[in-house]
Amino acid sequence: MGKVLGISGSPVKDSNTDTLVKTILESTGLDQDFVKLSEIEVAPCRACKKCAYTNQCVWDDDFKWLSQMVLDADALVIGTPVMYGSASGFTKAFIERLWSLRHVKLLTQGKIGATAVVGWVSTEDVINWLNQVMMVSGFKLVGSVIGHGSPGCFTCGPGETCSYSIWNSLKKTYKILESSSIKNQPESMEKVKEIEKMMDSQENIYKGYLEELADNDPLKNPSYNVLKCISVKDQPETMEKAKGIGKLIYAKLKSKE
Repeated sequence: MGKVLGISGSPVKDSNTDTLVKTILESTGLDQDFVKLSEIEVAPCRACKKCAYTNQCVWDDDFKWLSQMVLDADALVIGTPVMYGSASGFTKAFIERLWSLRHVKLLTQGKIGATAVVGWVSTEDVINWLNQVMMVSGFKLVGSVIGHGSPGCFTCGPGETCSYSIWNSLKKTYKILESSSIKNQPESMEKVKEIEKMMDSQENIYKGYLEELADNDPLKNPSYNVLKCISVKDQPETMEKAKGIGKLIYAKLKSKE
């Protein structure tokens, strides 16, 4: 009846992004393919514009066969983690290369699209960007899902005792401001209040996943214990939404028959 292609821009093995994309694919019940961009070679666009009259990128890498998979699919699902406030480099490179399919003919027009984003900050910005990219590429967007995952500091190795881990950095900055001679200045006080709110939010996020040990000193002796990684599989609403998107893709393609 139709074929669905899932693309994950996460470099992490068996990542939360992979899980959401695969959940959407499996819930369609249709013929499906899954591609993990970090396992192949898709370079960023070089803006040579040699694709303008042929709709074929001349750069010799895996996008040659991947672009054909996009064209052969009736629906495309793209997932990305949030990295430094934006989509992953793998995802952006793939999106850039899709430009070759736009010129004159808009070869992806009318295909079904769906998106998935995993992160804690800037998730709305990233998914809005990804949705916009798909819509201007002619995809009919049926749904988007946002999930939450573990920061890289959870699994990098020294994260539990690192002064610059995502959870220690805030407390470190707070401690410095709190003990400084400028703490009573209006601007500094506002900054302190802002950091306090961020720390409270972070504490709620990591509750049950990260433990602050008794001997923790953000400046001299960072000391935490990672209890477990954060998984979208433990987020029922997120998983149900992903499954629902898969069913919508099926329904949309079924209605075209």
